[in-house]
Amino acid sequence: MFIFKLIRYAMEMQLIVLLSIYCKLFNIDKTSKQIGLLSRKLGPKLGISKRANQNLLKAIPTLNKRKRLEIIRDMWENLGRTSAEFFNIKTLIKEKSRINIKGREILEENKNNGVIYVSGHIANWEIIPIAIKEVDHLVGAVFRESNNYFFNKWMIQQRKLITKHQFPKGPSGTKEILNFLKDNGSVAMLVDQKLSNGVKANFFGLNAMTASTPASLSLKYGYPVVPLKVKRKNGVNFEIEFFDKIEIDKTGNIDTDILNFTNKINLFLEKIISDKPEEWFWLHNRWDKRFN
Repeated sequence: MFIFKLIRYAMEMQLIVLLSIYCKLFNIDKTSKQIGLLSRKLGPKLGISKRANQNLLKAIPTLNKRKRLEIIRDMWENLGRTSAEFFNIKTLIKEKSRINIKGREILEENKNNGVIYVSGHIANWEIIPIAIKEVDHLVGAVFRESNNYFFNKWMIQQRKLITKHQFPKGPSGTKEILNFLKDNGSVAMLVDQKLSNGVKANFFGLNAMTASTPASLSLKYGYPVVPLKVKRKNGVNFEIEFFDKIEIDKTGNIDTDILNFTNKINLFLEKIISDKPEEWFWLHNRWDKRFN
């Protein structure tokens, strides 16, 4: 069993290497468009797209079948583009004019202050620490380790081109994040994935296990949690907008406050996903049947 898994991981990594070479041979605009269109054509035919359709039915039940299919096609195109752009991450780091920042004053206000930035897998989420570094150079990012350890090692190396401060999800990562925040670093977190732990929070009117780390660190240690959204603009160009920090009326019960805080983060995510649903990663197994 292990040997078959090893072979599969090696084959997956070989494909990733080939794609990486291809993307580096041509400019980022061309490869982003080509792989985006290929993903748009092939992605909806894959079995996993059924999950995207089911998630859309749960989250936005007012959409008809034609509109759901349109969103799924656009989602796959965005994912293809994002993948191609990740292979050319050096270009995004170098060509800063591709990223327009709104709410720069919020970045300035929180510079060197220990802050948690939260968002989701929307548009090209990899640009988030690139944008933050425009103002605050001490930036860390949280990542989810891949089951494919060949890819995982390569992925971390790629992301370290943006910032060397990379923290894995989980207890060990949380400890590293806390120490980094104590040194006045800024941490970018994507908090829209399903977890086996966390808190059972509201997300599009359904229960969803959600990361409680941002709320816990903010309530216990006072670090501000600043939400942000990314939008794709005309191919490989982006707008990233920072908003005022999230605040709640504290009840004095830490568990209740963490849940209320997390619900408020999820409410923000709902709004930005609803604004451009085609740019969110609908393939997550986001809602556990056991809780709904």
